Formats: sequence, structure tokens, C-alpha cells
Amino acid sequence: MKNEKKEMPFWEHIEELRKHLIHSVCAMMIATIILMNNKNVIFDYILFGPAKTDFITYRLFHKLGKIFHRNHHSFYFFSHNLEIQNRQIFGQFNMYVWTCLIGGFILSFPYIFYEFWKFIKPALSDEERKYSRGIIMMVTFLFILGVLFGYFILCPFLIHFGYTFRISSFPRNIFDLSDYISLIMHSILSMGITFLFPIFIYFITKIELISYPFLKKYRKHAFLILLIIASAITPGDIFSTIVVLIPLMILYQFSIYISFYVSKKK
Repeated sequence: MKNEKKEMPFWEHIEELRKHLIHSVCAMMIATIILMNNKNVIFDYILFGPAKTDFITYRLFHKLGKIFHRNHHSFYFFSHNLEIQNRQIFGQFNMYVWTCLIGGFILSFPYIFYEFWKFIKPALSDEERKYSRGIIMMVTFLFILGVLFGYFILCPFLIHFGYTFRISSFPRNIFDLSDYISLIMHSILSMGITFLFPIFIYFITKIELISYPFLKKYRKHAFLILLIIASAITPGDIFSTIVVLIPLMILYQFSIYISFYVSKKK
């Protein structure tokens, strides 16, 4: 007996999409409220963590400097905590609300994707559902991995570059609150989304917009594109660009394997 799919009218699709969007917004609002009620932890320990000399990434590189170099003092990122100032009347309040909203999206992202997946899943065939098992876990894993990379690796190097680059010894580098928070949130969110690249390759391979031979053939061209992306995410210094380029190249290679797996199953 065939499992025939019942086609839904257009307006029922819209109603179903609206339901999933409402659930996603509610999840984001709940996460935002949780963050708002824990602002001391969010700001003092997390967001302002990279501005302190005892941040875990700085301590790790300092220890590596002791192991591999005699002059390990050069591996200190900062000699003292960064100075961050607010120059707007409602600057701290605006940053508080904006940061909690973005943080709420990041925190609820796995559930938001789950709602999105529930919406498109009925349109998939039984075979496509079989191959898509574990997609939510994979998306969650890659997104969290990207967020952690952006926070613990990318942010410290961007902050270090911004603090140490000087056009003269006369001006002092005192960071503006909005610029500092924007840098942290942009790094975290951009890397979280960037790390979802293999999932994107999986879907466009499934609909035959791209193939395994194509990805393998144009690997060198992809390297140039990834270099441009890495330069766009970072301020352009060679070290920060390499820090971002390395995981992007690993993700591209992983995407080639995924494309090969999908093509083989067809």
C-alpha cells in the first residue's frame, strides 16, 4: 500500500509556517528574558572576558609560549585589562537590550532550526528523511562549534590586533562599548553561521545544484573565495586571516566528503 502524501492548500502552508515562526519567536524571547535576568554573568564573565588579561585563551598562549619559546613574555596579549568606555546617555541600556536579543537568538538557534525542519520535513520523501536523520544534531553541533571558535579564538586575535595596531604612540586605544560588543557578537554569530557550510552543501547537492566532481575540480578556486571571506570577517591582518581561513578550508574539505556521500547514495 503506497504512502500517498496529501497536498495542502497554499493558505494552509502559510498558516503552518506562521505557527512555526510564532514558536521560534517565543523560544527566542524566553532565551532573551533568561539572559536579561543574568546580565552580570553575560557581561562581566562572558562578553568582557576577552578584555581581561586572565582570559583563558591568553593564558593558554602564554603557557605555549613558555614551552616553545625562551622569551615567553612576547606571548602576553595585554599587560593590563582593556579600557572600555560608554559615551552615550543610553549606550549601556541599548547594548544591554541588543546583546540579549542577539544572545537569545544564538541560544535558541537549535530550536529555531528544529521548527524550520518540522516545516519542510513533510515535503521530503521517505528516502530523503532517512538520509537526513541526525540533521538537527549536526546543525546544533556545527553551530555551537562555530560560536566557540568565534569566542575563544577569533575574538582574542581581533581584539589584540585592534589594541596593538597604532599609527602613533600619542593616541591611546580606549575601546568604545558599542564597538567592542559589536565585535564580539559579530565574531560569534558570523562564525556560528559560517560553520553551517557543510549543511548548505548537503542540501544543494541533494537538489543537484552542485556535485562532488565540481567541488573537487574547483578546489583551488574555492581557496581564493575562502581567503576573501576570511579577509572580510577579519580586519585584514595576515595572522587573523589565517586563523579564520584554516577552519574554513577544513569545512570545505568536509563538504566535499558530504557531497561524495550524497552523490553515492543517489
